Amino acid sequence: MTKIKTVLKIIVKGLYFTQLLLFFSVVCLGIYLFADTDRAVQGFARYLVVEKNIQPADVIVVTSGEEDALRIAEGIQLLKAGYSDSIIFSGYDKNNKMIHEAMTAAGLAETTYTIDDQATSTIENATFQEAYVKDHLVQSMLVVFSPPQSRRGLLAFQHTFKDLPIYVSYSDSSSYQPDQLLDSKVTREMFNSQAPKFVYYFFKYSLGYNHQFLQIYNTVQKVRLPYQIGLTKIDW
Repeated sequence: MTKIKTVLKIIVKGLYFTQLLLFFSVVCLGIYLFADTDRAVQGFARYLVVEKNIQPADVIVVTSGEEDALRIAEGIQLLKAGYSDSIIFSGYDKNNKMIHEAMTAAGLAETTYTIDDQATSTIENATFQEAYVKDHLVQSMLVVFSPPQSRRGLLAFQHTFKDLPIYVSYSDSSSYQPDQLLDSKVTREMFNSQAPKFVYYFFKYSLGYNHQFLQIYNTVQKVRLPYQIGLTKIDW
């Protein structure tokens, strides 16, 4: 029974991914053949940037990556503005001179911040805060990304903390300018780095995928097979 149950899960999951792959392939081919390719790519570059949503939160999380100085400055500015009493710098070395000097210059006590030096990816920026969220009874988070990382990052944090409001911020001084994609080398480099990661995160962590797969799988369980196999309902 267990083997058949596993096979059914793999088949349904495979069919779903196949349909998504075919859909995106057709869309991309259509864009390439019939649309203004440059405009389409610029549109995707803009789509990577989610709209800012700055709200008071129990903790501010500053992720690491490109434009670290801007991220750190943005997080500290939000802390000083009173959006939270605590801040976590995720993915940074504990002896990061930039963080310590910036916090000292801002007149903020060492007790207001924590450095997570274990995270090495955006999803780990989220998952490595699970213990902190549990221990401190966190009810909301304000997360600082770079602009082109923001939609992917929001997806990762929403996937990890399904019941928590996740607010987003990033620096307005970023060099990432989607409308200047064709003329700005820095923007192109950031786009080329972030776009493939977004596609990967979309397939792996999309809430829509989990919900649709759950519906399909639970529907399959209702079908009475010749061997009268009893499959347990799942809820992810």
